[in-house]
Amino acid sequence: VRRLLRTLGSLVVMGAVAGSVIALVDSPGGAPHDRTLGGVSHGRPPDRRGDRPGTTTTTTVPPPIRGLAVTSTQLPLVDTSRPLVEDGQTLAPDRNLPTTVWMPTAAGRFPLVVFAAGYGLGPPAYARFCAQLASAGYVVAAPSFPLEDPAQGHPLDRADLPNEAGDVSFVITSLENGAFASRLEPGKVAVVGHSDGADVALMVGYQQGLVDQRVSAVVADAPDPMAGPIAPSSRPLLLMQGSADPVVPYSSSQTVFEQLGQVAVPVWYVTLLGAGHLSPIQGGTQWTPVLDQDVADFLDATVAGRGPGPAALAGELSSSALEQLRTSP
Repeated sequence: VRRLLRTLGSLVVMGAVAGSVIALVDSPGGAPHDRTLGGVSHGRPPDRRGDRPGTTTTTTVPPPIRGLAVTSTQLPLVDTSRPLVEDGQTLAPDRNLPTTVWMPTAAGRFPLVVFAAGYGLGPPAYARFCAQLASAGYVVAAPSFPLEDPAQGHPLDRADLPNEAGDVSFVITSLENGAFASRLEPGKVAVVGHSDGADVALMVGYQQGLVDQRVSAVVADAPDPMAGPIAPSSRPLLLMQGSADPVVPYSSSQTVFEQLGQVAVPVWYVTLLGAGHLSPIQGGTQWTPVLDQDVADFLDATVAGRGPGPAALAGELSSSALEQLRTSP
């Protein structure tokens, strides 16, 4: 079934408005490069293990979730505790962080995923991916960063990335304490990022002074090497990049793999063979369903506690001819 799902192509969001159901349909997609800009359910039968002779204990492992209907809404989040500063100049007394939230329409609680966008882009550029991930049983919150998203009207400044790590923590707190708290599964939080957003995700997961202990797992798609001091961690990482990335050198992910391997971070490192920078995650490429499935499988195993679990990840993350997997330690 998994291989069949990968061949069905990319699911793209059509019409994401507050409180409205998002339709997921096939679409070709395609988009400019990042920094140049400035339901189906499947699983396995319950495990059955005998705890002593003559008896059988049945343990039910929740199966993966796929294809849920999704809604989206906008949260006008503002962090009034920190000013917006660029090159030593205060641009605003606070940090404006309007956040788009995608979540399943189905009842129940789901893990929280904060998504961090790349340089010169905001949440709309990643709407397809965020809605797709939400349809796999996650609440996905994507903030607009004030010096990363041109829609906010400020100069773009990559020096603000450490502050964006603080923004991610602020968004986690706001969701956990806000109107959507009843939709969140307590203690299950992940951060996913692309490009500069992947740098931010790594900071939140592994950089000394910026780590958020509430985060259970990290996904970094096309990051730069880590520049700050790294804190040893058992927090799992899914590291991804296209081997033909024209924006971030492919060697960058190899460096991150080695950096985190040295401090015993458990890393699953997926190379999307022949893929570029933005288009696989934005949608409409042969690598898009591979990326979507890998992220959902990884989060299912490491955060949600669904499906066959971490022991099966190596097989799940290497099942396509379009990907290559390395692991560490």
